Amino acid sequence: MAVGRKRARDRHLPRGVYRKHGAYYLVRYEGGRKVWRRLGADYAGALAELGRLASAESIAGTMAQLIARYQADEVVRRGKEAAAHARAVFKRPLTAFGAMSPGALQPHHVWNYWRERGETSMARHEIAALSRALTYGRRIGALNGPNPCFGLKLPGRGARTRYVTDEEFLLVRSVAPPMIAHAMNLALACGMDRSTILRLERRNITDAGIEFTRGKTGEFQRIEWTDELREIVRDILRERPQLRQALICNRHGRSYTPRGFGAIWQDTMARALKRGLAERFHFHDLRAKSASDSASDQEAADRLGHRDAALTRRVYRRLPRVAQPLKIVDRKGE
Repeated sequence: MAVGRKRARDRHLPRGVYRKHGAYYLVRYEGGRKVWRRLGADYAGALAELGRLASAESIAGTMAQLIARYQADEVVRRGKEAAAHARAVFKRPLTAFGAMSPGALQPHHVWNYWRERGETSMARHEIAALSRALTYGRRIGALNGPNPCFGLKLPGRGARTRYVTDEEFLLVRSVAPPMIAHAMNLALACGMDRSTILRLERRNITDAGIEFTRGKTGEFQRIEWTDELREIVRDILRERPQLRQALICNRHGRSYTPRGFGAIWQDTMARALKRGLAERFHFHDLRAKSASDSASDQEAADRLGHRDAALTRRVYRRLPRVAQPLKIVDRKGE
């Protein structure tokens, strides 16, 4: 069996450790390049650092292992839609960084990835997901240095500004299948996102209102009854099949998958465009319409389940802020 060349000196050092310029280094090949990692100037300290690195790598030896553990521990609990989205978002980062150890990933690697991906919105999502996985790695000890995704200052894209008018809402709802139309009503009346709507069941309907847990934050929330909301729910429950748990469901009584609901939504958009809709909009834009049409930032924040009304104002309130002009004192003194 072929073996590496024997050391000419410093044969007492562990494999991969070399002494150079008065310090000890761990030398490895990562991404096709030789990487020298400084362990320390004294032998005892270098061995301690080597042991620390070995311990961290036993937790998550590669980025692929760290991302897999992050998905299993953190993402899955947020639901099937979040798990499916994470698998898609991590696909390219895994190709680029999967074989690297978490500690070897440096800011310039992430920056070069951003540039090579064309500085697209999707690349931004991928780097944000990578950053969350690395922050998780710091918590479990797989990464002991700073998160290499921090401080890159990627050029901003700005918050989404698409506002759905009442006329556009009514047009799309008129061509939507019944269950999609009901989902639109829930999104607008309750400020719910798609994943929350698809998880609603009969047990969420209580005497006090619709009670549910936000998928993204895990926060328990209640939307209190109004006459209009009661009528929306009664219309939903009149739909077939009658024997079902899910409120918004397919013809078999099962909740739509995110992909299945998305496909029907795109078909609905295509029909609406033929009927005069000028511009497509996302289903999630209905949540922003619910916030934008509210009387105040705080009312919108309470409905959307935000603890911070500033977030609601910045991202979801898409109508212009209204103000009155200041009266100018007449310069002639009249």
